[in-house]
Amino acid sequence: MADEKSLRILGQPDNERERTFIFRDEDHTLGNALRHVLMKNKDTDFSGYSVPHPSEPFMHVRLQTTGAPAVRIMDEGLSNLGQICDHLTAQLEAQGATASWPTGGETTS
Repeated sequence: MADEKSLRILGQPDNERERTFIFRDEDHTLGNALRHVLMKNKDTDFSGYSVPHPSEPFMHVRLQTTGAPAVRIMDEGLSNLGQICDHLTAQLEAQGATASWPTGGETTS
């Protein structure tokens, strides 16, 4: 559907520390990585994700914080995950010309 948003945020207006974020066209790949990064944040009380049904293009992330606004913590989590991906990409590109798969008898150092 052309008018579907890529992100919906659900929650009570009077409680900014709990939100459910619904990502369109995302799955376990983003969900598990994002949940992990969110749980590393000291302001996160709970974070979990689900893909309610495999035939629907939605991934839900539930976030509860210790008091900070959940939207801010999610923004920080997405930024941190992006930085991790950028760092890994740079490492792979730096080793791209010399990297090779070890064969049966070789060892790596």
